[in-house]
Amino acid sequence: MSQQSSSKQDSPSSTSWIAPVVVLAMIAAAAWYLLKPAPPPPVAVAPVTAAPAPVENKTAEPADKLTPQPTGDDKLAEAADDAGVDVGVETEVVAAAPLPPLDQSDEMVRTAFFGLNWKPGLSSLFLNEEMIRRFVVQVDNIAQGRLIAEQALFKGLSKDFAAKTKGQGYQLDKANYQRYQPYLDLLESVPPQQVAALYKQFYPLLQAAYLELGYPDQQFDDRLQQAIKVLLSAPEITDEPDLTLSSVHYSFADAETEQLGLAQKQMVRLGLANQQRLKLLLVQYQAVLKR
Repeated sequence: MSQQSSSKQDSPSSTSWIAPVVVLAMIAAAAWYLLKPAPPPPVAVAPVTAAPAPVENKTAEPADKLTPQPTGDDKLAEAADDAGVDVGVETEVVAAAPLPPLDQSDEMVRTAFFGLNWKPGLSSLFLNEEMIRRFVVQVDNIAQGRLIAEQALFKGLSKDFAAKTKGQGYQLDKANYQRYQPYLDLLESVPPQQVAALYKQFYPLLQAAYLELGYPDQQFDDRLQQAIKVLLSAPEITDEPDLTLSSVHYSFADAETEQLGLAQKQMVRLGLANQQRLKLLLVQYQAVLKR
């Protein structure tokens, strides 16, 4: 798959891929993260004469379908612990207003989404129309290894893609990696608990948008998990990989890298340090998911 039309013009995918990755990692925090309201205050009662407590036959509540049972060694949780993530924190949920139909949800979603504690000056990178549908479509495509520019979540990258000559061939210029810093800074700026509450609030809309794509018997939560796994499985290669130029399209010179799906190719294009930074965040959020 081609990488770039020219050194002066970025490919359509590279102006949109980082957005679903960024939002994906943040929204993922709540996929199976149960939020529990604070217990009610104790109520004072008059003392009564002790009597034998009646015996009740209690039936165990069914397990929540969104909560997986822990199995085996939790390597992701260990990695998150090493990174300083508290996976046992619960957050308080307040009653939310009833959700509008999906077609009328933009205003409510924008108000809640931009009310999160984004790093100052960076939230303007988001496109603010059809946010639910855009996110769901990109997650579905990432889960299949694809990306589509038509459903971008962010405004385009501010600098053009750059390649440089290397002998008779070409090489990806490491100057490209700096372009992704604002998006990664944005990703790290919102506490997972805030995102978890927002995801929980709007999950019915996310599921409705997912059903529109033709998945009547599937949960969007599961698709989100698949997309995260695709990104985490992207190979990590050294910076400034070699490129080839056929006609006006750059491709990876390494055939195995060139055969990757577009989502994983874009992970490679982050640069090694940025990719590892993003993967660490995804691992941290997966640790929260498992709880």
